[in-house]
Amino acid sequence: MSTEKVSNRWIFVIAGFLINLVLGTIYTWSVFRPPLHEPPYNLTPAESTIPYSIFLLVFAITFAFAGRMVGIYGPRKPALIGAICLGLGYLLSSTIALFPTLSFYILSITFGVIAGFGNAFASNASIATVGRWFLDRRGLALGLTVTGVGLSALVTAPLVVFLRDTFNIANTFLILGIAYLMILLMLGSLLRFPPHDWKAPNIPDSNVNKAWISQVDFSTRQMVRTSTFYVAWFIFLIGAGAGLMVIGNVVQIANDITGLKGELAWMATLAVQILAIGNASGRSLMGWVCDKLGPKNTLIVMLLIQLTCLIALFPNAKSPLVLYLAVLIFGIMFGAYFAVMPAFVSYSFGAKNLGPNYGLFFSAYGIGGLLLPIVMASVIGKNPNYESYVTGFYVTAGFIVTGLILALILRPPKTV
Repeated sequence: MSTEKVSNRWIFVIAGFLINLVLGTIYTWSVFRPPLHEPPYNLTPAESTIPYSIFLLVFAITFAFAGRMVGIYGPRKPALIGAICLGLGYLLSSTIALFPTLSFYILSITFGVIAGFGNAFASNASIATVGRWFLDRRGLALGLTVTGVGLSALVTAPLVVFLRDTFNIANTFLILGIAYLMILLMLGSLLRFPPHDWKAPNIPDSNVNKAWISQVDFSTRQMVRTSTFYVAWFIFLIGAGAGLMVIGNVVQIANDITGLKGELAWMATLAVQILAIGNASGRSLMGWVCDKLGPKNTLIVMLLIQLTCLIALFPNAKSPLVLYLAVLIFGIMFGAYFAVMPAFVSYSFGAKNLGPNYGLFFSAYGIGGLLLPIVMASVIGKNPNYESYVTGFYVTAGFIVTGLILALILRPPKTV
């Protein structure tokens, strides 16, 4: 590879950002749903949620398998497989126009399984590529890469609304499928690892404890033999799960605690948008902080801020300003995990096997996203009120305290 090409390594960050911008369309699923509730599809709200849930489950499970393929074949082939599967998933979803009475089953398979599978492969390939090229700025580069997911809703939601209102929902799937297939094939073909004789720039001076910068590239099998893996995995589960709990309840919190309903319902929607902005900005911001403070100190800071939000801000969110401040800060901390955790894996276990190693770590996101929202739902009950929400915040804070204790005892892995 020529020196000129190596000097332009930021192209991989740009490509990764754009790939993740496309992949983040999943978080606009709520704007796909309304036409599915109407004739000729007539799905119930519960039924229209299932394809989204299947997508996220398949994504979380497949991410680890995608990482193994990235480790064996490099990023390009998995990225192209992801492009084809995601594009086909959207394309085949358009067949609901031909078989409207089967739309629930079609979307569960085409969007939920096929597109979810493709999402995992394209996402893992982009993260692994950037991780290998940026040993000197892991947090910042990885944070910028996954910022695309956080910003996606701000870009793709208006696009989906325009397409569905102009061309109907089936043709929206068709148009997005064609566009996403072409875009991801083009971007995925750019991805590659550095050549074996390539040397990364020197790591700049920072407060990163040199003990956290592994001189050994751990295989996945070696990684799971360390206590560092399990401690950090549970931290990821707790921190990301708490973030998903808030994301899943932010409108209800705005309605039931802050009283933003009826004519003020638009202010509850604004809270969702503020959270999305925080989610996006937290990825690059906290990735940069991770490079400065090191992964352990950054995780401690993140957990302390989450704890402060849960015990001091959310219980006092009867004012819209306090609510917006709480969701902004919590959104930043949620987004931070998607930059800090891959950087943590790269620092602690080496960059060579970042794809498969972070793929296994990512299972914590899927499990945390399942468990903590269920805990919150069980606490607030069928008739939520201010007191039940506060109890739910305190229970979630208890999980965060556990994560904080784990972060304090977190140690660099020993070479195996």
